[in-house]
Amino acid sequence: MRIFVTVRVLVAGILALTCAAPAALAASTLPAESFTRLLAQIDARRVTAAHLDERTHHVGVTLRGGERFLVTFPAADHRVLVDALLHHGVKPIYVVPRAHTVHHVLRYVIGGVVIFLIALGAAVFLFLRRGPRGALPQSPPAA
Repeated sequence: MRIFVTVRVLVAGILALTCAAPAALAASTLPAESFTRLLAQIDARRVTAAHLDERTHHVGVTLRGGERFLVTFPAADHRVLVDALLHHGVKPIYVVPRAHTVHHVLRYVIGGVVIFLIALGAAVFLFLRRGPRGALPQSPPAA
């Protein structure tokens, strides 16, 4: 009976980790802000650093208090944004986004499946190794 509890706990733990991993990876690190609020922050001289991604039209902004924001700006206002940053003494840093390859993601998924199968095989091996229940060895009758 103890093996069933162990197998259930093992399967529940693996399922919990499998369900929690995508939620952790999908969490965003920077809150989104509006473009007009960003321009107001630049005019108030609160911006200390700006990382521009021209391809996706995003700018990561660090404020004086250490707060970080991610802002999507219109493509037509790119020049306005850069001019405002330079006018207020903030040199924009141009970011080249990295290409995400599918190969690495598939490697981790396959690794998780292999670990799950190994754990399942170990649980089945331990269960079958114990032998049948209730069958006690018979001693020969005394003569």
